[in-house]
Amino acid sequence: MASKNSIGCEIWSVDGDFFEQVLPVDRGAVDELLASTSPDDSVNMVWNDGEDPCLMIALSEGRGVVTLIIDAAFHTLVGSAEVGDVEMMVGGQSIVQPKRLTVSADEVARLIGELPDVEGMLRRYSWHRE
Repeated sequence: MASKNSIGCEIWSVDGDFFEQVLPVDRGAVDELLASTSPDDSVNMVWNDGEDPCLMIALSEGRGVVTLIIDAAFHTLVGSAEVGDVEMMVGGQSIVQPKRLTVSADEVARLIGELPDVEGMLRRYSWHRE
């Protein structure tokens, strides 16, 4: 079980394998995990699972979707002004996501390094409220 000091990770390998692990809230640990996965793998991470606030991340093909749940409201990080959609694997399933609501894997690792300052994240970045 992940806590405020850890991040729960689920990895669906392109080969069909499934792995779970818990990482410390540390950019270096996340960088190591991402370096050990294939760009085609589907990686999901959750910080403070089942609590409020909660940060959920889905990574696939070098792009990530970051969702922050705070005060029972969902906020998706706005990564750019790109138009169009991108197909991604999330939890081993294909989804279509607006490009503007995706960020690079490096940006995901940087955000994890800012935890647990979710209030600061809300102020420093642009978010699309669901």
